[in-house]
Formats: sequence, C-alpha cells, structure tokens
Amino acid sequence: MPATGASARDGDERATAMTDLGMRDSTEPKTGDNGSLVANGPRRLWPFLCLSAALSWGVWLWPVQQNRYVYLVVWRWSIEWPLANLMAVIGTCLPGMLALAWSRAQGRHEFKELLLSLLKWRTDLQWYCFAVGIPPGLMALSLCALLVLFPTRVSWPPASGFFTPLLNVPLGLMWEEIAWRAFALKRLESRYSRRASGLVIGVYWALWHIPLWLVTVTWAGDLIAEVLLIAAINTVALSVIFAFLYHRSGQSLPVVIVLHLMCNMMTTQVSAVIWDHQVLLIAISTLFTVCLAVAIAKWGRWEDGARAVPEGEPTTG
Repeated sequence: MPATGASARDGDERATAMTDLGMRDSTEPKTGDNGSLVANGPRRLWPFLCLSAALSWGVWLWPVQQNRYVYLVVWRWSIEWPLANLMAVIGTCLPGMLALAWSRAQGRHEFKELLLSLLKWRTDLQWYCFAVGIPPGLMALSLCALLVLFPTRVSWPPASGFFTPLLNVPLGLMWEEIAWRAFALKRLESRYSRRASGLVIGVYWALWHIPLWLVTVTWAGDLIAEVLLIAAINTVALSVIFAFLYHRSGQSLPVVIVLHLMCNMMTTQVSAVIWDHQVLLIAISTLFTVCLAVAIAKWGRWEDGARAVPEGEPTTG
C-alpha cells in the first residue's frame, strides 16, 4: 500500500529527529561520494581500534633502558637516536599501517579512497590558513591570559624547536591521520553524524595516547594525573576540530596533517616559552580549545565544502 501524506511526514520527522540526535537509521546505509555503499561500519571498526591499541601499547610500554641508542650511518653522516624515541615512533605509526592493510583487505575501492584522501593536497587556501593559524592563535591567547593572571618571565623558544617537529610528519603524524581520520572516522560516519563521530574517535584517540604520555610526559612529576586529564580533554576537543577541517577541506588529509603538526609545535614550545605555571598554561589552552570545538560543533557547517582544485587553477580561499 502506498504511504499516505501523514505517514510520509511522520517518517521525515523521525529521520530529522534521529539526525538531530547524531544518529542515522541503521537500515539506511550511507553511500560514499561516488555513490558506492560504505560497508564495514562501526561494528567492524572496533576490532581495528582494539588491535591498534594493543599494537601501539605493546611497543610503547615495552621496557627499554634509557641509555640505549640506535646508530644510523648515511654516507658520512652519523645519526644517534635514543631507542625509547624510536619505540615511540614505531608505536605511533602502527595504526596507520594497519589501516592501509585493513582497507586493502576490504577491497580495492576502499584502499583507493584512503589513498586519494592522503594525496588530496589541492584544496581551498583558507583551510591551510585555518590549519596554520588556529594553534598559534590559541597558544598566544592562552599565554596572554596566563600573564594577566600570573605575571611571570617569558622567553623566546629556540628556532630548532620549530623544525624538529617536521620530522614527525612522515614518522608519526601522517600515519595517525591515516588511521583516525581517513579510516576510522569515515566508518563511524556510516552510522553516526559527523559531529558525533568526531567526538567518539576523540575519546578513543585520547585513551590510545595515555601509555605514550605516561612514558614521555616525565616533567609533570606529581601532577601527572592532572596533566593526563587535561591532555585527554584537549585531545577530544581537537578531534572535533580535526573532523570539521577534514570535511570542510573536501576530505583533504594533508590539511589535517598540517593542523596536527602545528598543534604539536605549540605543545613542544610550552616549556621553552615559560618556566613557571606550565600546567596552568596547558589548562588554559585546553579551555580555549574546548570553547572553539563547541562553537564549531554548534555553528559550523559540516558538509564537504571544498572541491578539488582543477589543474592550473590557483588555490584561493
């Protein structure tokens, strides 16, 4: 029997209500940008997330002596790398590598979509400006607030502190974004809204980081629990911002990698800029980050807003 006008309206209202709640009807599978069915939703994502955590945690928590080094000789250059740092990098890369293998096992189309997202660097210039400008802006605002509340000595960070994090792009950041944005986020969105998916993957992302923070955040001392809580809240808020930028840039993973890089740069400069009240500065910065994430979640436009820029056309905002 064909649906009446009233029943059709009821169905529309139900769909709208579910969308507002951040969920989609599981009987209506989501299709990708090219109209193909997005299979392997959240239920098949959890094994990937559990295996990613097990692999990373196993590497990070493996007992390593602090005075052990790895020596690499390239022509006449000799590189001395602490083994603990190498283990941290390996544990960070494993989820991204697993995501590539997982998507390839699911099918050639899934693997191709992931690679296209990684290579989609041509997008509107405004999103690169967003990625480059937001982290320094939040840190500058946080530092000003701290100096108003607690005047203290401030110094300029060394220039090397801005270049060292660049090494993390091929050795960590890229692999993280492959795993969490290009792979996990898109599969969560087969059932949940984009806002809810960004929040869910943010909670997981924070939990995934905890063992790494335990072995690297040695400066916190007795405040380690407070620092881990602040860092976890900040990570969840950043995940919402990352998800927003990922979609507004047309699912451009390079833009999100730039944002991730800038966030890491600002984090590594905290101890170089200010000697006192470091934990308080991180807390204030987290507060501003949460405010930005809430504003983006409430008022931001989450549809794919950027298009691929044709060859030869300038990337203007």
